[in-house]
Amino acid sequence: MRIGNKSSHSKHVSNERMEVMDDVRQAERELSIAQWRFHDALGQDHIDYAIYSLEAAEKKLDMLLRKAKALWSVEPREEENRGKIG
Repeated sequence: MRIGNKSSHSKHVSNERMEVMDDVRQAERELSIAQWRFHDALGQDHIDYAIYSLEAAEKKLDMLLRKAKALWSVEPREEENRGKIG
């Protein structure tokens, strides 16, 4: 039964990694659009909006990259034990 749990857990980790990879790709596209919007901004309102969008896109990508780094640096066994106390 332990082997089944390990396999199931590995599958969960794999699915979570794929999801994070998709999220990172989407965040990179959003950052690219925000950069384009910033470079083409005309007028103070457009510039303010472009800066806000750019900062938000950068923070989102940074957050997702940290999440991805954590997922790839932890072995599935360590993830199982992470939630256990004592």
